Amino acid sequence: MDILFEDLNFEILHSDRDLSFFKCNNEDLYEFVTEAALSSQRKRLSVTRLTMYENQVVGFFTLVNDCIEARAINESDGDPGYPYTKYPAIKIARLATHDDFRNRDIGTNMLLKILIIMRRVSEYVGCRIITVDSKPESVGFYQKFGFKIASKHYIDTVPMYKDYPFEESDLINRSLSQFQD
Repeated sequence: MDILFEDLNFEILHSDRDLSFFKCNNEDLYEFVTEAALSSQRKRLSVTRLTMYENQVVGFFTLVNDCIEARAINESDGDPGYPYTKYPAIKIARLATHDDFRNRDIGTNMLLKILIIMRRVSEYVGCRIITVDSKPESVGFYQKFGFKIASKHYIDTVPMYKDYPFEESDLINRSLSQFQD
């Protein structure tokens, strides 16, 4: 059964949250959230949000500032009159769902929350591109939400982006006013 956005809570990672029971089939993601995320956050290098359902951590995502070269995106994306070589961006540095909650729309709802955060940030600083260095097995997930593969490639990840000029219809058929932090 799918879990609705309205049934989730999102909280910034803090030191008294026990993550020892969080199960994730990706060892790198598990190690990051249990061993490195809080330190990275304290150094202001990233911010990790936990996704809570019925007081249990069912997922997490980490965001950082980023930029993407204008030549790495499709000509039809971005702003045709943009005079700079790079676009400001927000990067999804990490995103994982608890193994027991896979295929219940947790990832979709975390992505929706990320887009809401990005929308709010863009009210204060220029930013309209969202990036992710996707694991190869997750490319389809991001493509489902309009992410495109950037022209620059790496060996173990697939750089992707979404030009997000905040059209009304872009928030997966939901209104921003429905959701609050």
